[in-house]
Amino acid sequence: MASIEQAQKALGESFDFGGDTKQGALKLNAVEKVMYDAATKFIGLAQQRINAKKKVDRGNLSDISVSTIQKTGNKYSLTIGYDKTNPASEYYDFQNKGVKGIKSGQPNSPYKFRTLSVSKNMVEAILQWYLRHKNYIRNEDQRKGLSPLQIKRKTIANVADPKIKLRQLAINTAKNIKKKGIGRVGFFDDNLDKAFGQEFQTKLAQALGQDIALTITQTFKK
Repeated sequence: MASIEQAQKALGESFDFGGDTKQGALKLNAVEKVMYDAATKFIGLAQQRINAKKKVDRGNLSDISVSTIQKTGNKYSLTIGYDKTNPASEYYDFQNKGVKGIKSGQPNSPYKFRTLSVSKNMVEAILQWYLRHKNYIRNEDQRKGLSPLQIKRKTIANVADPKIKLRQLAINTAKNIKKKGIGRVGFFDDNLDKAFGQEFQTKLAQALGQDIALTITQTFKK
């Protein structure tokens, strides 16, 4: 862990110390700035990954928020995550770490699908997604050179009732997801060290005027 002397040499004189225990009271605004700057960097990196992987639908997954800083004794805490009213608070870590498919066995994730049976909620969620992205369910006119996905669409298009057709498409999609799994995006896990790594810890030690021990805890409602 970097000492204060090492941190001073690494950062140079241009760094705003924001407080030193030898000179007087700690200026909390300097500590807050270091922590909020890191949180802002983390959120920006996470959103870039989400957008790059095209995981933006209704925007819920990108709506990452940050709490106010809490101080308890010599400990400072900051929470980054989702508001409880945001549906992403219940599923974000499945996208972050991925979900292992029953047939594929991929990706390597602590989460996995256990059966091919699909729930009404899963089917309804996929059905609503199709309704928001109707270009994925349009009927192609071409008859030759069809991709496997286009062949599947044409087969489903033979169903007379459009509502039944769409629901069957949602059911088939849900089963396919369970077979193949959900790919890992890593927008949380992969960016922790980038935002809260050694550079952050050095700056925070400078702002605090003392060495620090950093603890990062993830809480996810399964």
